[in-house]
Amino acid sequence: MTDVIMVYILRMGWALVLAYLLLADFRASYNAEYKGKRGWPWKGNDDSLVWMDPIYFPVIILVYVIACIILGWWKNSDGRLISSVVDLFFFVSVYFTLLLFLLPVLRKYFMARTCAAFWLIPVFLFYQPHQIYLTTALPPAVYFYIPGKLLKILLCLWIVGGIIIFGIQVIFHLKFIWKLKRNSRLVQDLFLLRKWEEAKEKLDYNAHVELRISPAVQTPLSVGMRKKKKITYLPEQDYSEEDLEFIFCHELHHIQRNDMHTKFFLRFCNALGWIHPFVWLAIRKAEDDLELSCDEVVLKDADGEKRKKYAQLLLSTAGRSEGFTTCLSASAKTMRYRLKSVMQERKKILGSWVLFVVMIFSSFCAGRTMLVTERGSVAELTETKSWKIAEADVQNRDYEKVSRIDDVEEFFNYLSDLKVEKCVIPYEEYEILDSLWISGEFENGSISFTLADRYLNIYNGEDGLIETYHICDSSDAEYKNLQQKFLK
Repeated sequence: MTDVIMVYILRMGWALVLAYLLLADFRASYNAEYKGKRGWPWKGNDDSLVWMDPIYFPVIILVYVIACIILGWWKNSDGRLISSVVDLFFFVSVYFTLLLFLLPVLRKYFMARTCAAFWLIPVFLFYQPHQIYLTTALPPAVYFYIPGKLLKILLCLWIVGGIIIFGIQVIFHLKFIWKLKRNSRLVQDLFLLRKWEEAKEKLDYNAHVELRISPAVQTPLSVGMRKKKKITYLPEQDYSEEDLEFIFCHELHHIQRNDMHTKFFLRFCNALGWIHPFVWLAIRKAEDDLELSCDEVVLKDADGEKRKKYAQLLLSTAGRSEGFTTCLSASAKTMRYRLKSVMQERKKILGSWVLFVVMIFSSFCAGRTMLVTERGSVAELTETKSWKIAEADVQNRDYEKVSRIDDVEEFFNYLSDLKVEKCVIPYEEYEILDSLWISGEFENGSISFTLADRYLNIYNGEDGLIETYHICDSSDAEYKNLQQKFLK
């Protein structure tokens, strides 16, 4: 079995593991909410989130960035960090954009719970050690050329813009919850408290959640990033017994799913892809799906009359939430579709198998980009134009010499004229090649090189630095010519 096949098998195996865990936990969450069955013995009875908490995503990214900064002495750590964040940006931006355009079809045939889960794919995907794929195993699938100086400017604008946007969102969230806490009071009404406890008991939710009334809100909403600090706020308004059942069921499902953390994750992705206009639209649709999925579970056994009353409740409590909060009734911009969805009694499929397929496909898309910052001939981009090759050998995949290149001057001329682009991080493809490759040394004795397929690696024997160049414009005919000339 070749190394290439082994790499594909390992990566497919990891993708299947991730897809299975997502599928199994999604179905367990569905069974918990719709059938009252708790499928995972290690998960508590107080939540129904799918697999991992969405807040892990920004935490993992932050830890990785800090690790790269702390380990700045590690060779190529700066290039590795840049390539990683750009790969992350492209995956999230492209994935959210595709999902945005596919959403009308998905909403038509699949349950809102499934549509809400699609937005969480990056959370599960970037839990895998995908950073390894940036430098080893499979070759990059896409190369992004950005001139070095322009890359620095764009990175600064992107990072500063993202920090400002996310920082503003955090500040507004903190101000909003401070305003709510200051302008609210604990519910003392025994009827409200009894209905609240009945709703918690019906959903088998035992964790403590404060119930407060505030004149600062127009619609019921829930806040709380920490498990012991969750609060549901009610407007100063009288509700019927049936309305309270709707409200409490809706908000408790948000809390069980940890949708406040999902909001945090979505806003983080918004800041991450702020430069892409479709990301802003996608985030709004994702937040709508959170509300639609809660509407769906509240009305899972409802008849037409009950759905009509729920729609009237949404209209009478229309408002908006701020920060990382969830609310019962959305603003007018999304109300039209939501009311239409509420009034429809058509059954939709769960479609968990689609999540399984998307997870596998996404696993193979992450970590397959490579940044290149300079373009030109080998002679233009390296110092080798003033050197001479001392010797060059043709080797096989077992590092065994097959033959020696006699006319090193001709080979040097060929090498110097190759059109290449400089990769931000090194990639040693020859380690998994099944074909022959060329290695050699220059006359100064400290610099060596390897030429394998479409990659040229240059090594500095004194400090171990490696520079990788992707051969960007050579045709297959030229490679066949190379094999005929040198790989005999």
